[in-house]
Amino acid sequence: MARVRIGVDIGATAVRAAEVKFSPPNLVRVGQVPLPAGAVTSGEVRDPEAVGAALRDLWKSAKFRKREVVLGVGNQRVVVREVSLPWLPEKEFRASLPFQVQEHVPIPVEEAVLDYEILEEYEQEGRKMVRLLLVAAQKAMVDQLVQCAEAAKLTPVGIDLVPFAIVRSAGSVDGMNLEAQDAGDEAIVDIGADLTSAGVPRFVRVLSSGGREITSAVARSMGIEDDEAERLKRGESHDPDKLQQAGQVAQARATSFVDEVRSSLDFYQAQSKGSRIARVLVTGGGSKLPGLANLLDERLATHVARGQAFHRVNPSLDLSPEAMAAAEPLLAVAVGLALPGGRE
Repeated sequence: MARVRIGVDIGATAVRAAEVKFSPPNLVRVGQVPLPAGAVTSGEVRDPEAVGAALRDLWKSAKFRKREVVLGVGNQRVVVREVSLPWLPEKEFRASLPFQVQEHVPIPVEEAVLDYEILEEYEQEGRKMVRLLLVAAQKAMVDQLVQCAEAAKLTPVGIDLVPFAIVRSAGSVDGMNLEAQDAGDEAIVDIGADLTSAGVPRFVRVLSSGGREITSAVARSMGIEDDEAERLKRGESHDPDKLQQAGQVAQARATSFVDEVRSSLDFYQAQSKGSRIARVLVTGGGSKLPGLANLLDERLATHVARGQAFHRVNPSLDLSPEAMAAAEPLLAVAVGLALPGGRE
């Protein structure tokens, strides 16, 4: 295991990084640099120069000790499928993967980066099989992420799926860690500015909506700029009338958003016979929207709690408890990318 790993999260509003030193895992350094509007949209880089510049500023301001990084990817150009294939030795399996899975993904295999996580091995009619979670990402999109990192003189040593990273950082320790009567599956919902990831270890869905969509709804309804709408959404105003109006709009859009999440979780339970989601953990900047956790709790009909992205690492950071609590939801992806588990 590497002595130090750095995870880099290129989000819609900022680039964030977390440095974890082993062993035991200690979170020793974090940083964030904002991105200009439109530099990254729906998880895809639109302005490589702006992203590269932000990464350079991030390394300069946070003083990270290494330039080898693990990048995260998660957007509508990534396909995740559960498939079953004949078992083969690791080397042969990986070599034959493009030929075995081309019918399972809507991306030509020659234009995709393929990876997988094995869920189980089993016997079927006397033949050894493997059930796996297949990940296929468009190669051009991945290449652009790598180029942004290299423009900042960083060396990508791994690329991992964002939902997998979130499960590593925010998922419960020692399995579900639930009381016996609550045994079931755990789902983690990471709410970003443009994208929301709903995931359990065997199911991943990326929704093209997030906190920014609620901000935009407030701005349109009230005829104000996005910056003011964002402040009102967070409850940062001394004008009670504006706060009430913004709260009503945010609540309506948040309800629609929560229904999208519920639909994804219902789909998972319908596809996985006998599965039951016993708890939902929420992370990401969008999870800090006032009242959202309660709304999720009401409409998902299951226990909802805030994911703790620092519970697997010892945060050795010079931050106040208040600053730590504010930073934790934002760093779930970066911390998860820094934790072992992704392929390098």
